[in-house]
Amino acid sequence: MRELLNKKINFNGGLRLASVVMIIFFFMALYLGIQNKKINQTLLNTYNKAFYELVEYVDNVEVLLAKAQITSTPQYSAKTLSNIWRKADLAQSSLSQIPTTNNILNNAVKFFNQLSDYSYSLSNKLIDGNTLKEEDYQNLDNYYQTCQTLNMTIQGLANDFSSNSISWDELTKEENTAFLAQEVANISKDSFSQIEEDMQDYEGLIYDGPFSEHMTSTTPLGLGDDKITEEEAQEIVYEYVDKESITNLRSNGIVDGNMRTYSFEFTLKDGNEGDINVTEQGGKVLLLNIDRIVEQENILKEQANSIGKEYLNRHGYSDMKESYFTNENGILTINYAYTQSGIICYPDLIKVKVALDNGEILGLETQGYLNSHHVREIPTAHISMQEAQERLNPKLDIVSSNVAVIPTDWRTELTTYEFRGKMHDRDFIVYINIENGKEEKIFMILDTPGGTFTM
Repeated sequence: MRELLNKKINFNGGLRLASVVMIIFFFMALYLGIQNKKINQTLLNTYNKAFYELVEYVDNVEVLLAKAQITSTPQYSAKTLSNIWRKADLAQSSLSQIPTTNNILNNAVKFFNQLSDYSYSLSNKLIDGNTLKEEDYQNLDNYYQTCQTLNMTIQGLANDFSSNSISWDELTKEENTAFLAQEVANISKDSFSQIEEDMQDYEGLIYDGPFSEHMTSTTPLGLGDDKITEEEAQEIVYEYVDKESITNLRSNGIVDGNMRTYSFEFTLKDGNEGDINVTEQGGKVLLLNIDRIVEQENILKEQANSIGKEYLNRHGYSDMKESYFTNENGILTINYAYTQSGIICYPDLIKVKVALDNGEILGLETQGYLNSHHVREIPTAHISMQEAQERLNPKLDIVSSNVAVIPTDWRTELTTYEFRGKMHDRDFIVYINIENGKEEKIFMILDTPGGTFTM
């Protein structure tokens, strides 16, 4: 009798344990489902924003290209071409955020990259007092015809989204091997594939300007070749955030973009939270952010700068020079540029956030550096620094001078003499091309309580 009673007790205990386990699994599944839904909704909102901005920009570019062919004054032509440059640049930026694979929109991105650069070149041509040739107008007409066809396809796709014929939710299912293109082909008129077809006949113009194929490459130069796993990425997280201080580390999986990254969120023992992205290629930290309130400022900018430099050195970023500072709510953001043999390379930029209460590193952004960093072949200077200085406004009182590599508006680089000086109690920076003596850029420096800015 006792044996039967014990068996009944064990059986009932097992049932209760199984029930508890089922309840736990149920709530875990429910929680994970809610979190996944939130992430998906955030992604869908991002895709919608990028796509409808693209619709607006492409429509604007088509109209502006039509106007550029009928304007009769150099001033208005230059203004119109400058607007084309900006809108085409924004269009390609929106295109790059649309979640496609298999490079189905590469030609469209290339089109807007080159259009942006070409219109910028023509605008400068007019500003310099030259006139457009018949060949220039023919090129603009070719761009217009291509853009018109592309715009019709994108407008048709926008109508399909508006009528709910297609949705991002369907288009971004992981089982689709062609991601967007395959689903659109099944549901609608295969508009994304039509965009690619529209661009197949497009050939880049060859003209006497700064554009060349490698300049539109979106391949980051500072990552290296090796790919890492999510587990390896997690170990890299612990190199930047003390493992013992983390109470919870959560993975958000892969984030697509110019650099594919493993995305993580974490909670610290002090209750503060943060996020960090580690590149799949090369295993570099692209972004680190820790949310913490800084109550008071106990350390000076110079101390924070030393902390920032030491932090970068510790993580393999040597030869970095501070340039600009911003102070927001007790957190100093320091912009560091790479130096090659004493030459400042501004495209290779890293931002470090230092808490001014205790010197803790609260943020890191390496996108500029990872995109642009490489060993550069510095061109031969055809004018000396003294000769370059003599070309400046004589009223500018020079404070310092350097050699610097600067980025251009068409994503190329120029090697320049950098002159910092004062005129009428205002600070300026002037960049003179070391090869031809051309005045490339002028910035006015603003020193404010919140930091140093240029305009």
